Amino acid sequence: MCIRDRYQRRVHGDIHLKHGLFEGRTWSQLCDSIVSELPPKVYVSFDIDGLSPEYCPNTGTPVPGGISFDQVNYLIRSVVKSGREIVGFDLNEVAPGPDEGDEWDGNVGARLLYKLCGWAVTSAAKQDKAPQSS
Repeated sequence: MCIRDRYQRRVHGDIHLKHGLFEGRTWSQLCDSIVSELPPKVYVSFDIDGLSPEYCPNTGTPVPGGISFDQVNYLIRSVVKSGREIVGFDLNEVAPGPDEGDEWDGNVGARLLYKLCGWAVTSAAKQDKAPQSS
């Protein structure tokens, strides 16, 4: 389910997530599994083409069967709920549509960025409230 590179970065591909769902695991269980492998401080890098194409059809590499916007939000919420801190994030591959005024992909990207900002602030606030050991 998890791919690690020589820098110990973790990549959870859509196909691995879908296989877990097909095998009867719930999205909550998959999120718990992903989150359990994360360090206390987390950097989130999200490639928008991991979303199902109806969310961002103009991205460079749309992924048939990608995950939903709500699934992404739930996963990031799970990271914060676990007590981990989001120390930074990036969102990439958001592309405009070919027609003037085609702002759908940009709108979805902006909404996801807004969610990432909110979850990062929430995670930092939780860290500020955590008891400090001396």
